[in-house]
Formats: sequence, structure tokens, C-alpha cells
Amino acid sequence: MLIPPPVRRHRRGFTLIELLVVIAIIAVLIALLLPAVQAAREAARRAQCTNNLKQLGLAAHNYVSVNETFPMGDFFSRSAVNPANLIRQQFGPWVALSQFLEQGAAYNSLNTSICIYVGQNATVNGIGLSVLWCPSDAGVIGLRYPGKAGDGWDDNAPLPMTFSSYATNLGALYYYPRGDTNFAFLNSNTGVVYHVGHPLGTSISPVKLASITDGTSNTLFAGDHAYGEVAKATNPFGPNWWSSGLGGDTTASTLYPPNFFKTWAASQAVPNKFPSGENYTNTFNSYHAGGCNFLLCDGSVRFIKNTVNSWNPFQIQYNGRTALYTGAGGALPPPGVYQALSTRNGGEVISSDAY
Repeated sequence: MLIPPPVRRHRRGFTLIELLVVIAIIAVLIALLLPAVQAAREAARRAQCTNNLKQLGLAAHNYVSVNETFPMGDFFSRSAVNPANLIRQQFGPWVALSQFLEQGAAYNSLNTSICIYVGQNATVNGIGLSVLWCPSDAGVIGLRYPGKAGDGWDDNAPLPMTFSSYATNLGALYYYPRGDTNFAFLNSNTGVVYHVGHPLGTSISPVKLASITDGTSNTLFAGDHAYGEVAKATNPFGPNWWSSGLGGDTTASTLYPPNFFKTWAASQAVPNKFPSGENYTNTFNSYHAGGCNFLLCDGSVRFIKNTVNSWNPFQIQYNGRTALYTGAGGALPPPGVYQALSTRNGGEVISSDAY
């Protein structure tokens, strides 16, 4: 009896249409997954940014414990070349806090009897502190300007520099001296870190805890101040000097709400409202979606949204260094929640759910 051979069944392969459907499904899954991955990464970066600010807050309180005040911003000192002259700028708040950020060697290398922007202090300027770099502000991480001859202010030495993603609180309105003269309007500064003025005959001093009558939990000390956008538009070595206390470097204002300007060009399209720095550089900004991280004077960190209640910044009239700010119609508009958070002694009552 003959046994018939087994029937060979041909396996059917994928048709082109089926293959395209599978590819489309995979593409959709990737498209759905990618934003979630990116969101998770940004959440991790924002958490690290929060941790950086907490470290700065701890350093600030250790500084207060030793010096009885918060650090100051820009200030005058004597010239090493000609002691009869005053140097316009000295080191800023992050340099002052470096000794409490496990960077005692950096601070101890600083010669405080001369301007920081001379060759003898080049080492301090060129030291990079990772605690000052927000992970979302990628361009600032590890960046170092090598310096070139002619940089130094009192000499011809190269001046290396690193940069910061954070700035301290100037207040809503910022008053800065003109030249080397004593300046009565310094009394009108209501922030926490600002220029304290001429060293001779002035009663202005750095801010003490006791002078924050609004409460340390209701007063900003520092916040996100991204390096990236302004650096791309201007000069990669120009903004956010870590050692500078000037407005726009490591000090910023709440005149404009967080992330108000999306580009440098937009900030240049309206008149500048600051005696030091520009509209963009004096505004707190970040690469975090929807707002900025802020460190309060009690050491806590809060995320403040771009949509926080604010006055209309276009109603603020800047009248030059020798006059007070006014409103467009005369009187200043009432402060919003954001501006109230930046004043140390405005008497405002602010609930945490307001921001």
C-alpha cells in the first residue's frame, strides 16, 4: 500500500500592508512614550535644580549665623592701583557664600583687599561651582571662559570666568548708584541682595534677618536665572558671571513675571527699565516648563508659575538713575503676588496657595 507523501504547507509571510501597519503601530507607541520619557527626565532635572537651591539656602543661613546679615550684591571698594579711587564693583553673593558651599579653598584664595577683577584674583573667577548649574540649563554646565590679556580691571591680566544659573532677589524695583557718589535712593531697594552703596557716609548695610518683616517664608532670596537664551543671542561669555553681583548677573528683579520674555529680541523691543543690566537679564527665567524654582529666605524652595498674579510691567516707568520709578500715570500700580514675594518689608499678607 502506497502512503501518500505529506502535504507541504507553505508558510504565509507578511504582506506589505501588514508590515506598514506594524511599523505605524510602533511609531505611535514611540510617539506616546517619548513625551513621557522627556517629562520624567525634566522632572529629575527640576528635582536636582531644587536641591541646588536648597544647598544655596543652607549656605545663606550659615552665612547669616556668622555675619548676622545676608550677603550683599555689588558694592564699592578701594583701588589697588590708586587707593584714593573707588572701584565700582566687587564680588557678588555666590562668592560670599562659597565658603559655606564646601568651597573654602576658593574663598580663601580671594584677596578681599583688592577688586576681584584683577589678575591676583583670577583663580577665584575661574572656579566652577556645580551647585550653581541647573541641569535644564545645559549650556552653562562646565563652561569656562579662559580669559585673555586685557581683561583685568586694574591690570592687563587675563580674567577667566565661569557662570551661574541662579540669581538673588533685587526686589521689584532696583536703584543703583551713578558714579562714585553717595546715593539716597539705595534706601528704596526692598529686595534681599542688592548694591549697598558708597563705603563713606552711607547708612546702607546688608539685609539682616530682623529686617525681613514680611517673614522669611514670604520673601524670595534667589531663583532660576537661566544662562542659555541670552548667551545664544548675545555673547556666550557675557551673561551670568558667577562672581558678579551686578543686576543681570547673579541678581535679578521681579518687575517682569517669570519667563516673561521668550527671546532676547522680545526684551529689546521695549524700553530698558533697569540701571544695570537689561530687561531680559534682570528677569528670572528657566528651562522648566511653566515657571521657575525659587528659594525663599527660610530655606524652602517653591515652584512659581509663569501665570502668578503680577502687576502689569508695562505700567512701570523707569526715570533714570537719579529719579524714582513711577507708574505710567504717576503712581505705581499695586504690587501683584509676585512683586509682594520679593519685598522684605512691604507688609503684604500672602497665602501659599496664591502661587
